[in-house]
Amino acid sequence: MDLSWSEADSTFRDEVRQFMAEKLTPEISRAGRLMTSVYSDHEASLAWQAILHERGWAAPAWPVEYGGCDWSLTQHYIFSRESQLAGAPSLSPMGIRMVAHAIVKFGTPEQKAFFLPRILTAEVFFCQGYSEPESGSDLASLSMAATDDGDHLVCTGSKIWTTHATEANWMFALVRTSRSGKKQHGITFVLVDMTTPG
Repeated sequence: MDLSWSEADSTFRDEVRQFMAEKLTPEISRAGRLMTSVYSDHEASLAWQAILHERGWAAPAWPVEYGGCDWSLTQHYIFSRESQLAGAPSLSPMGIRMVAHAIVKFGTPEQKAFFLPRILTAEVFFCQGYSEPESGSDLASLSMAATDDGDHLVCTGSKIWTTHATEANWMFALVRTSRSGKKQHGITFVLVDMTTPG
């Protein structure tokens, strides 16, 4: 098996390396190298996302029509590897890697038009609303409920351990909309404006 890069892949690798060398500032690189988890310094991550977005590389795994890159699997690997080698900070996965794919697959045209471009620019910054005081990894035990009052879904309950809740302006949350049947059923995925009262 030949594991060497093709000429096109080598050219792409060199392009990524040059981009990293030119755009990755010492401050942003330092934040990337000091990461202790999947989350880097918030401000550095946003600064790096803006740089990547300007180049069209903020969300390479998205469909091209929404701002993704028409890359091969090898190019995705090269970009990820070169980013790591250069010390680039990771972007928050909540918007770009998690909720965006749900919006692409299941969102209305209006939701796609509103959220996807704003996730790319970080104008919309998501946190994840899964864990609750009595429900951690076992999401079937969720108790936070949402009832339809005719105009809105009214949520009652609480979420905890919500990474980036202090920075986020939107949350994607799992809430219980039915208690009939198996406890794994009746769970709904909702997008919550963090300025909502309560």
